[in-house]
Amino acid sequence: MQLMHVQAGAPIFRTGDPSLAVYVIEDGEVAITVDDSGTGIEVARLTAGALFGESGVLECRTRSATATAITATNLLVTEAETFLRAFGLENDRALALVKLLCSRLRSTTQRAAHADAVATTTTTTARPIDPAHAAIRLLPDHERLISEYGVTPLDVRHVPFPVGNRYGGETVPVATNHACCIAARNETDLAAPHFEILKRDGGYGIRDLGSRHGTIVNGTHIGRKSLNSFFPLHAGDNQVIAGLPDSPFRFRIQLRAGAR
Repeated sequence: MQLMHVQAGAPIFRTGDPSLAVYVIEDGEVAITVDDSGTGIEVARLTAGALFGESGVLECRTRSATATAITATNLLVTEAETFLRAFGLENDRALALVKLLCSRLRSTTQRAAHADAVATTTTTTARPIDPAHAAIRLLPDHERLISEYGVTPLDVRHVPFPVGNRYGGETVPVATNHACCIAARNETDLAAPHFEILKRDGGYGIRDLGSRHGTIVNGTHIGRKSLNSFFPLHAGDNQVIAGLPDSPFRFRIQLRAGAR
């Protein structure tokens, strides 16, 4: 756990950022806002002792809201991998319960926000792909992904689409239209979250989400140790490796030429 000082008015994280840490306010005040057509709407005001940022970490999602320091603020910061490892290795049942509560809270927030015409987590971070042009598939490309982690081919229907490690202890991944989180204990190659499929400049690509070892897309390394964190996908088959070149977390992403 580290101490972080944030000046008044400075962002702590923004919508769409990778969920790399969990925060506790030691002193100060933080506003949580969601975007509604480019306008930030405040949904919470947090003070000393409040915990925030945990939902994105627990559910292997990018940030669904923006956190901004209202006053000069001191934060206690726990990195995502440390936070998840503490839960996943020492108390699997507690982690499963917390994930369930996060999911229910997100659903409740979504319904309430819809009633108030406020863009919610899902609507602001997951852009539906036109079914007439949907042709993106995520496929396991290593035997361990199939036999050990139970990863199966998945049609990607919403972007951004994150892929990562959730340390939960379950034998199958959480694989939905919105995310693929693999329960891979003691695996350092796959971070939580690791990379995401997203749309940029009229095409699709892969963005590394601040992972420790980076991501390799069609032979090109992206991430912390390279100049770029984004690499475009081409029509047809694309190879994506989460982690080092010998990592078992290998995927094929099939992109149809007409996808847009």
